[in-house]
Amino acid sequence: MSFEKAGDIIRDAYKNKYGVASFNIFNYETIKFAIDAAEQAEKPVLVQLYPGFQSYISFEITAEITKLFASKIKVPVGLHLDHCHDTDMLRHAMRAGFLSVMYDGSRLPFDENIKNTREVAKIAKEFGADVEAELGNIGSAANVDEYTDKSKFTNPDDALKLYNETGIFSLAVAVGNAHGNYAVLPNLDFERIKTISDKLKTPLVLHGGSGIPDDQLREAVKCGIAKINVATEYFHAFYKSVGEYINNGGNREDIFSCMKAAQKNTNDFLVEKINVLN
Repeated sequence: MSFEKAGDIIRDAYKNKYGVASFNIFNYETIKFAIDAAEQAEKPVLVQLYPGFQSYISFEITAEITKLFASKIKVPVGLHLDHCHDTDMLRHAMRAGFLSVMYDGSRLPFDENIKNTREVAKIAKEFGADVEAELGNIGSAANVDEYTDKSKFTNPDDALKLYNETGIFSLAVAVGNAHGNYAVLPNLDFERIKTISDKLKTPLVLHGGSGIPDDQLREAVKCGIAKINVATEYFHAFYKSVGEYINNGGNREDIFSCMKAAQKNTNDFLVEKINVLN
């Protein structure tokens, strides 16, 4: 099955009530490790790039590496562009092969978010791409107020209005989740997830999947979450593996050996995370 349109993978997940792990990547190894883990778990995976990393690994190279490794396995692999605010960058990514992109207008006034998201959806239609939008405040996990104050959560009626007026495919929701390392244990609002899912009847996305307890992730999937973003935990597993190798006497000056050492422990984490969502 190999490389597939990310939207098709997410549609299948939504229809069949499982979650797809979408791992942020930043280089050759993080792409390879994620796809290797999908093959081992025998479950689909999404590779996603945050625009800030484009200065290090281009859209074109990310797409080619992903397609190359995807062509060697049987499970579906998709490609997605994470938080993006720039229309020209979105076009660039779609030309390079990112047929799933996120336009993040969540910090804008509601009407402006709708207007801009609608324009991005029109552009994406030219490429046959799917658009993920965001509504609500998905802030920093270091700031407890940003994921405990329910006034900052996604409003279900506003979510329906945005969905109906823009032509988006999926929606990232603020339901007690945040980006980065959680200062206190998150408590997802499952009733809100279910309400939004029932209203929109389209895949929902959970950002800040790192650090959310497994039982909460499983329940979120049951309530309508189809795509779960994971970055912080992945990067930590990678860095930890390299650190342990060096601290145990490994040659810190041999970058090849460091990358090889990173793979096993990182792979264990990736496979476990993929399985938790299924």
